[in-house]
Amino acid sequence: MKSQKLIYSLCCPFTSKVHYIGKTTQGMIRPMEHLSRSHSEKIRNWVEDLKKLNYAPVVKILESVSEEEDLDDRERFWIQREINKGSLLLNTFLVTPLLISHDLEVTITGKIGDEYLRIGKFIKEKRKQLNLTQEEFASRCGVALTVIRKIEQGKSNLQLDRLLHVLMMFGCTLEVSRITMYEKPINKSVLPI
Repeated sequence: MKSQKLIYSLCCPFTSKVHYIGKTTQGMIRPMEHLSRSHSEKIRNWVEDLKKLNYAPVVKILESVSEEEDLDDRERFWIQREINKGSLLLNTFLVTPLLISHDLEVTITGKIGDEYLRIGKFIKEKRKQLNLTQEEFASRCGVALTVIRKIEQGKSNLQLDRLLHVLMMFGCTLEVSRITMYEKPINKSVLPI
C-alpha cells in the first residue's frame, strides 16, 4: 500500500492565518510531528510559545496529491498562492508570525485611533479568550502585574521590551508602519555620537 501524498498547512489558532506550508508522503504523520518535534527551529519556537498558552497550530490538509502529480510542484503552487495572499510563511520568509496587522484596529474598534489603545485592546481580548486574569497572565508572561495593567489601559510610558515580551506570548511582534516626525527637530548637539 502506497503512502498518501498531501500538501498541508499550519495555521495560527487565534487568527486562522497560514504560517507554514508543507508536503508529505506519510499521510498525517509528518504534519502532526510539527506539534512535537519540527525540523524547523522557527516552527519549534512558535509551537513552544503556543504551548505556553495551552494552544497548538491548527493542521489543515490543503490537497491530496495524486500519484501522477509532482509533490514538489504542488507544494510550490500552494506556497506561492499563500505569498500572493500576503501570508507570512515561516518556511519561506523565516519570520515570526505577525498577528497584529494594520487592520487590527479597524477590526476591534471600527475606527482608526491611538496605537497603544489598539494594542492594549488586542492583548486584553486575547487574555480573556484564554480565561486568564491579569495576575495569571502576568505570571505566565514573567512580567509585573502593573505592566499588564498599563498595556491593557493603552498607556504609552512602557518599555518596548516589556510590550514585545507580552506580545510574544501570542506569537506576535510589532511592525513599524510609519514614523511620525515631531514638529520641532531634535537638537543635534545633544545626540550621542
